[in-house]
Amino acid sequence: MGTPSHIRQCLTRARETFSARPAAALGEDSAAMAIWEGGLATHLRQPGAPRPRTDMPGALGGGASAPSPGWYFRAGMASCMATSIALEAALHGIELTRLEVEAHSESDARGMLGSADVPSAPLRFWLKVSVESPHASEAALRALVAAADAHSPMVEAVRRPVAVEIDLQLRAVPGA
Repeated sequence: MGTPSHIRQCLTRARETFSARPAAALGEDSAAMAIWEGGLATHLRQPGAPRPRTDMPGALGGGASAPSPGWYFRAGMASCMATSIALEAALHGIELTRLEVEAHSESDARGMLGSADVPSAPLRFWLKVSVESPHASEAALRALVAAADAHSPMVEAVRRPVAVEIDLQLRAVPGA
């Protein structure tokens, strides 16, 4: 686990490098792969990492044997914001004693089922952030969270959606 001092050194070095050579900051992120298991279940794969699973609730035809893909989306949002806050705290020398981020959303399942007048995306999304520091003021902690909010990649992806391209690879099964 990196200490705040080590994190600050790494971030400062990265900022300096990327400022001098912006092209060094560009790169494709590691792919996340979902492999269908049958029914509505999948397992997720990243080389060298555990294989979490997804499934859908029973009311939608799933087996409810694992969290839904939407839960992993919310977990990614929560962990990205928590990481962004921890990065900002390290950069600014703010000691944290507690940091928790909960990601909540409200959805209308009719959108996922094809209802034309209902979006399939969440209707509302919010993050509940709990942060404590033995030495920082409330104003400093608010500024810390605001800075993290402005730089959190997943939060930014929701606020400023990127186009999703589909690279479709098909293989017909003989005799089908």
